[in-house]
Amino acid sequence: MATDTQRITQRIPGERSSAPALALVLGWLIPGAGHVLQGKWVRGLLIFVSVLGMFLVGLGLQGKIYTPNTGDVLDILGFIGQLGLGLLYALTRVFGWGASSVTITLGDYGTKFLVVGGLLNIIAAVDAHSLANGRKAS
Repeated sequence: MATDTQRITQRIPGERSSAPALALVLGWLIPGAGHVLQGKWVRGLLIFVSVLGMFLVGLGLQGKIYTPNTGDVLDILGFIGQLGLGLLYALTRVFGWGASSVTITLGDYGTKFLVVGGLLNIIAAVDAHSLANGRKAS
């Protein structure tokens, strides 16, 4: 019969990684890194290129960078979506990239690119977490 410490340290059947939370957090901070951690190099690279591409297009179209201190519900949702970009969002705040408000017509499209890129990154990070837990087959 297994002791209590052996039961605690046993891996979950089908679990691929000893740190699924690391795959989630790393995948959120750096797009595709959670998949690279699982050995899914191609998938990680595709996610990185997709999220980075949407980020760069959004900045190129002078998309608005949301801040957390507005009271408007749509601004709060936009902020949460862009926060999904992880370190890319932090870079926009540190270096002042992006627009503080939409000043040109294309800026609205740029804002949508930034939000959707963040949402895609969140979905990819959760997918990396599911792979690490063994809940999802490769």
